[in-house]
Amino acid sequence: MHTYVLVNARWHGAWCWDRVAAALRHAGHTVHTPDRATVEEIRDLVVAQPEPVVLVGHSSSGMQISAVAELAPQHVRTLVYIAAFLLPNDVVPPDVMRDDTESVLRDHLVLTNGELTVSEPEKVLFEDCPPAVAAWASAQLVPEPAIPLGGPEVLLTDQNFGRIPRVYVECLNDRALGITTQRRMHTALPCAQVHTLPSGHSPFLSMPDRLAACLLDVERPILRAD
Repeated sequence: MHTYVLVNARWHGAWCWDRVAAALRHAGHTVHTPDRATVEEIRDLVVAQPEPVVLVGHSSSGMQISAVAELAPQHVRTLVYIAAFLLPNDVVPPDVMRDDTESVLRDHLVLTNGELTVSEPEKVLFEDCPPAVAAWASAQLVPEPAIPLGGPEVLLTDQNFGRIPRVYVECLNDRALGITTQRRMHTALPCAQVHTLPSGHSPFLSMPDRLAACLLDVERPILRAD
């Protein structure tokens, strides 16, 4: 049995993991879903666990889980990126998004009083969810600062971040982070496993059981260099 820490992306909260977390717990695992947490808060939660965790990030939170792995590598068993930013030190998300011709997210960002929201999230983030689920999830989203609040400047190293096995979950029909961009990232920073889901950007809502199956698959032994 493992301990999973599931980290939400911008605009989202712990609510987005409810169905996946339930499936993991049903399989006998311990699951934590910190709500809109900072890198420091996630690190402290991870360090407090009795065993190294499977640390899972969606979308923008890929940057957070990479930073936590660098800061506390002995406490992270596996990193899992779900349609998430998996980036080396010299690349930042705006660089990636400028080249993502498959994404429509930029066309739906709305800036008001220094905060960003997403217009028509049902079409961008939840497009393959049942209509009632998409409407409910859209109502849960909250504005985010246009410039994310500062956290620790974490330089990723081979000695820490680089020794943690990585898993990537591709979302083939993603309209927020295109599949070509996802594949470019996990090709540049290779992963021990790559799973592919025929989903949009939010498989935790559109196909939670299939996403949970991908997360449970990390139970298979992955060699780790200590």
